[in-house]
Amino acid sequence: MNITSIPKASIMRISPSDAAVVHLRNFIYDNSSTASETFPIVIMFAVFWYTSFYVLKKIIRKLVHNKPWLLEAIERDYERSGKKIFADLKVNMTKEEVIQWGMNDWPRMQCIYLQHLVGSLFCIPSILGIGDAKVSASLACLGVLSEVGWEVQDLAEMFFVRALCTNGKKIWPGGIVVLFLFHHSLTMVLGVPMIMFYRMNKDLHWLCFDLQIAAFVGLSLGEYTKMLNIQDPAQLKRFKVANFIVLVTMACGQEYFIGLTSVSNCSSRGTMMGLGLSFSLRVQPFWKKFVKFLNVSAEYEDIEKDIGASVDMRRASAANLEQAVADLLDDTETRELIGFIESIFATRQVSRRHTVNVSRVAAAPNPVIGRKRHVW
Repeated sequence: MNITSIPKASIMRISPSDAAVVHLRNFIYDNSSTASETFPIVIMFAVFWYTSFYVLKKIIRKLVHNKPWLLEAIERDYERSGKKIFADLKVNMTKEEVIQWGMNDWPRMQCIYLQHLVGSLFCIPSILGIGDAKVSASLACLGVLSEVGWEVQDLAEMFFVRALCTNGKKIWPGGIVVLFLFHHSLTMVLGVPMIMFYRMNKDLHWLCFDLQIAAFVGLSLGEYTKMLNIQDPAQLKRFKVANFIVLVTMACGQEYFIGLTSVSNCSSRGTMMGLGLSFSLRVQPFWKKFVKFLNVSAEYEDIEKDIGASVDMRRASAANLEQAVADLLDDTETRELIGFIESIFATRQVSRRHTVNVSRVAAAPNPVIGRKRHVW
């Protein structure tokens, strides 16, 4: 049933929720939806995710606030790499302020990776060939629009907090805002046009699934590893397994470049360039840090098993292990990019030491005056 076919008297009696359902149904079963009919779905998802996040954050915050295990995890993460990251980003927050911020932000992170999981589930009928091809393609496109809607509300909330909250600029520094603006703008700008032109293309559906499931795995396991005390052998083993899964997910996620280049009809050379760029920027650095961590952890475990090892050796080995974990969890490339962005927008003062006193220049004799002109 198309909403345009409903009599005006009936439309006046339709509630906003019923109208939204009818609009979504039309999008799923009508593959000729226009951009003007698609944009309202983005707004629907933006409102839905904002409301869902608001409710879920309240529930999660009530369950975990001031829990000892979470306080220990946030403090441990701060000592490992958080202190250095905040210093590099020029965020002037004390340790207590960072812990308080982390306690309030933790529920938000759980909501973010759950949102990416839900978005990836929209794509499963299409990539597995379940049901009618047109319907499953429309569901996969809803996964794209779900991501666009979330990113719209995330940017809106980010600017709102930065502009109106007392510590808004501490919570969202300029460099991070610009980075997220670029990150979110890719999907916000390309999402709807890709649906308009490649709605039935399975490569687009795979692209949506790969990106969102990779984000779910990376974010969820990243949050999980922060809870682990690597001094405990059992938790150290779980830490290794979790980061290995993240590495495999990152490597397998390179397939989305193949989908992207296929959708855009790029050459195989473009595909290989995309794969090489992804490997050099994301996979290779993490692989090197992971191998280093495995070597350091093996040395740590050997010393722990050595009965004759001195206290100083054990202490030095534990410190090396903590440093290897800090290096593994530290996203150096992104941090350097944020630092570069911060330097672009930094306020610069004129240095008077490098200026020339105009009055002294005017009073100085002109060496040209008084010279004899040579006649050739």
